Amino acid sequence: MVRRKIWTIIIAAAAFIGLAACGNSTAQKVFSTEITAPARLAEASEVTGCRLLGEVRGYAEPTKSGNAPLARMTARDDMLRRAGNMGATHVVLAEYVGNRRAVAIGKAYKCD
Repeated sequence: MVRRKIWTIIIAAAAFIGLAACGNSTAQKVFSTEITAPARLAEASEVTGCRLLGEVRGYAEPTKSGNAPLARMTARDDMLRRAGNMGATHVVLAEYVGNRRAVAIGKAYKCD
């Protein structure tokens, strides 16, 4: 039991040292308590004049029941959250890939 605690402390210390070595901004992002608002779904016509930030993907955990609509909804929500973390305000959904392990793919935009 004592060995397990020692290894846990060593691994945690190594992780903190590794984050510190990555640079101050990476460590700040990992330990930040700031919550960003998710982006919202938009039509292509709504983002004219907005700045394209890039492609964003959202992932769903596999469902045992095979509930594809639930998996897609979870993937969509994850995509919107990831886009918000990128600084996007809007996402135009391009497609869904997969059923049980759905992936939502879209383009993230920042509109002022």
